[in-house]
This record gives sequence, structure tokens and C-alpha cells, in this order.
Amino acid sequence: MLTLRSSFIVAASVWLLFMSIMQRHEAMALICLASLIWVLLEWILFQRIMFASGKSLLDCVRSIDGSAEEIITMVADRTYQVRLRGKFPARAVGYRLVIRDTVPVTFNVDKGQAYQVIDCSRKSDFELDYEIQTPICGKMVFPGIQLEISDFWGFFRTEQFVPVSQKVTVLPFLIRPQTTVSVLKHNNLQRHIGHHRNRSSGVSSELLGIRDYRVGDPPRTIAWKPTARLGKLMTCEFESEVPIRATIICDLAAYQFQGRPGPSPADRAIMAAASIAKLLLADRDPVAAILLRTESAMRVNHGSGERQLTRILQYLLASSNPNPSLHHLDADNLVQIVFENASRRFPQLFDEQFNYGPARGRWLGLRGNVQYRQRRSLAVVLEHLFSLEAGMSTRMQFDDEAMRAGCLQYINRFVVVSDATSVSFELPWEDPGRWREACHRTTQSLCDHLTDARHRAIDNELYVLIAPEPVDYKGLEMVENAVKTAIAARHRVIFVAPSVPAQNSVIHDPVAERILAANDHRGLSSTDSELQWRLTALGAEFARIEDPDLMQIVAMQIGLLQSGKHRGKSSRGRA
Repeated sequence: MLTLRSSFIVAASVWLLFMSIMQRHEAMALICLASLIWVLLEWILFQRIMFASGKSLLDCVRSIDGSAEEIITMVADRTYQVRLRGKFPARAVGYRLVIRDTVPVTFNVDKGQAYQVIDCSRKSDFELDYEIQTPICGKMVFPGIQLEISDFWGFFRTEQFVPVSQKVTVLPFLIRPQTTVSVLKHNNLQRHIGHHRNRSSGVSSELLGIRDYRVGDPPRTIAWKPTARLGKLMTCEFESEVPIRATIICDLAAYQFQGRPGPSPADRAIMAAASIAKLLLADRDPVAAILLRTESAMRVNHGSGERQLTRILQYLLASSNPNPSLHHLDADNLVQIVFENASRRFPQLFDEQFNYGPARGRWLGLRGNVQYRQRRSLAVVLEHLFSLEAGMSTRMQFDDEAMRAGCLQYINRFVVVSDATSVSFELPWEDPGRWREACHRTTQSLCDHLTDARHRAIDNELYVLIAPEPVDYKGLEMVENAVKTAIAARHRVIFVAPSVPAQNSVIHDPVAERILAANDHRGLSSTDSELQWRLTALGAEFARIEDPDLMQIVAMQIGLLQSGKHRGKSSRGRA
């Protein structure tokens, strides 16, 4: 709380007072005593503000685009205006305050500033105006305001946290092609007369065409007038009422979140999956989603309408954690990360007058251990924040599993940026060997779920695979075989991969130059890949997430299935 200036004045006054008393210099002693009394009076007046943590700001309200609700819904890649208003009590007059809104690190402040320096002797109210934008989906929290208070002379300085909590749910920006006219809110309307559901043969009242009679056709489908006119048996073929089913398989493993707390490949994959789901659900077709995680997979069964879109968005948001995965760290590193974050977020909870929980370490000679003191203080704070049972803070001092559970609960609730701490550790995807192993395992899971979805198919379906390209030749073969099997069963497959930056490098190896030249003769450009060439040769579609024609490609595949082309018999009759 004491600044360098006040510490120097107090130390110099005490030393000069002692020397003046020893030399019987009364004038110097009075001056030093007056300086100490002056600092003491300033300290007593400063206590009125320091202990009024809940009354430092009055009528403080944060509004985002004019909404001050506790729960707000936002859309990624859009700019929002944030306005923070409040006023100071009368006891704050004469002090200098620094107001800083605690903006989650996943947001970018585009215009304005999220902090302000205010001299309370001139005005008693404040207002912060700035604009924010985030490319990341998920659930985030604006916890409150970080307040730094200092006196007029700069003798004392303290930090307080004023809770102004708002929970923000950032939804992906949904894109649909310009040619798509139907939207989800019009699903309750009946179809126009003459609009055919699917132009493929089946059982319906809509006539698709007339063809020659085949052995096994039911007699009731015989077209008697064309039969009498042509002199041979003709049969009527009706349209199928089976809807166009689609399945979205999205890779959201841990290595996809590399780059957090900034934008990561998983964020673009989430936005692409949500936009494709909205497009597929626009015609009341059933859509399913399979979200691949590191150790598990979440499946959303086929459904249609707004409820299905909401359900898919909820699963996507549950899979997008704005924090980096820290479950692999031990208890000591978690304690240090959470302690550094919580001490800045809630400085009043680490005050010695509050944070004086039971510590049996005094009798064990551990009182002087800095790491143990951090663990004891953090245990008291976690018990207070999450309203844990009595005595839990004492247990967390010695039980690593209980402390890990408390730290992970804090990380899941608040945004923790591990890069901004003094803890150095290696994330799972930073190890090349583990990263390749995780990619290969996820590729295997992608192929298995595609094969399983093919076995579950009722009719010809559309499969949208949103995943990075395989990192090795074995994974490339697995994806090619899985897609080949789906294409052979007359399904449609679209593989959506993230963009790869072009490498403009000079090739000096003649052997490598001949290999690349052979690829160019085979139809590969500088931006194409081996997987793209193989899937295109099989008849599947390959697209990039950042491709502006991505939604048009998906709509084209839906049109092919609706037109009846490349459609075969039902999967129930397949081998």
C-alpha cells in the first residue's frame, strides 16, 4: 500500500528524528515529527476509501449495445459498443482513481479505451466508451471493474475489485448463400404447388415419369393410356418422400485450439459447422452433428427446424472453451497460475484481514514457505468464491486432488491466460510427437464415425467433414478409403479443411523439382494438396473454410441429391 515516495519520506524522517534526538537538535526533531504525523494523517484518511470496497462506486452499470442485462448474446466478428457509467461517493473527493474494465482477453478493443484516469476533485462521475469485437465463440464473463485508488500526494495506493458481472454468450456468425430464399422461421408454411420434394423414384402421389414395365412392378402402377397407345406395358414412377438427410462431422480436438486465447482453427471450424447446419436445415431436412473431442465424441441425432439448430449451437458452444486446456498440469503449477490470476482479479480477497484461514503449516515450520502461503491463501479464496463446505480450505492445503478440483473450477468459470503468468509449461500440442499422434488418432475417429454414419443411413445422405488434412500418408489412406466407401454407396461427401498459406520458396533439389512437376501434370496447383486431388478424383468435393464459395458448394450438393442424380437404392437393400 505504501508507495516508494512515502516509504522514502518515512525512512528519512525516522532516521533524521533519531539523529536529531541523539544530537539534541530540537528544530530538526520537530520537522521530522511533523512529517511523520502528516503521513500518519494521510494514512488515516486513506483508510476510509480502502475499507469501503463495496461503496467505492455507486450506480455503476455496463451496457453492451444498450443492453444492461446480466446475460447477453453476441455474434462473433461483429463490433459492439460498450458503455460503462457510474459515480463516486463524496468520500472519494480529493483522490485520484484509475478505472479499468476487466475485458476478457478473447475480446479486442477496436475503438476507445477500457480504462480512464479520473481526478475526483473535478468531477464525481465517469463514463467509459469503447468498442469490442471477438472472433471466438463460447461463453465468457465480464467480471467487473478493477479500481486503483491513490491519494493526492501519491503516498498510498491500493487496488479494489468492484463486481459488475455480465455473462456473454458469443454465437457463431451464420452465413447463407444469396440464392437461398427460405429461412427457418418460415418452416411452418406449406410448400408451393408444383414444388417437388425430391426428384427420385419412390412411393408418393407426385408423378416423376413413365418408363417401361419391369418384372416385379406392382400392377396398380401400370399406365394404361400410354400402354394402349404404344402397345406395350408402361408403368408410372413416383417421387420419393424421403428427405435429404445430412451429417456434419467436425474435428474439435485439443490441438485445434492452438493459438488460444487468440483465434484458433477450432473457432473457424465452429463457425463453418454452424453456417452449414443453418443452410441444411433451411428446407426442413434432418441434420445430425458429430463433434470429435480428444478423448470422446458428442453426437446430436437427426432433427429438423429451429430446435435442431439451437441444439447444434449449444453443443458447439459447449465444445468451445475460451481457456487453454490445463488439465494436464500438476497441482503446484495450477496453484501458481490461479493464484496470479485471482490476486489481480480479486485483490480484496487476499487481504490479510480477510484471508487468515486455518493453517496447520505453522506447527510444521512451513510458515515461511512462499509456495505454501500462496496455496493457503488461494484455498481460502476458492472456499469463499464457490461457497464450499466448511473446512474445505484446510483440506485443500494438503490434498492435491481437492486443490486441483478447485483450481479447475476456477479456470472453467473465469478466463485464465496461462501465457501471462510466470509459469512455463508445455501444452500437449506443442510436442511434435504428441501432436502427430493426436492428429492421427482424430483422423482414425473421423473415419470410424463416417463409416458408422454410412451404416446408419436410411437413404442417400450428405456428409460434411470439417477437419484438417491428415499429417501422414497412413491418415491420407484412411480418409481416402472411408470417402471411397461412402461414394460407392451413392452418398455425397464434402471435405472442408482450413486454409494453408502458400509457400513461395525456391526449390534447389532436382529430384524434388521433378516430383512437383509431376504433380503439376497431374492437375495439382500450388495451393492444392494431395488429399484434394485424391478426393476430387473419387467424386467428392473439397473446399476450404475461408473459401467464399463454401456455402454455394454445399447448396450444389443438396441440389444434386434433390434432383435425383447419383441416387441409388435405399441402404437397407445394400450389401
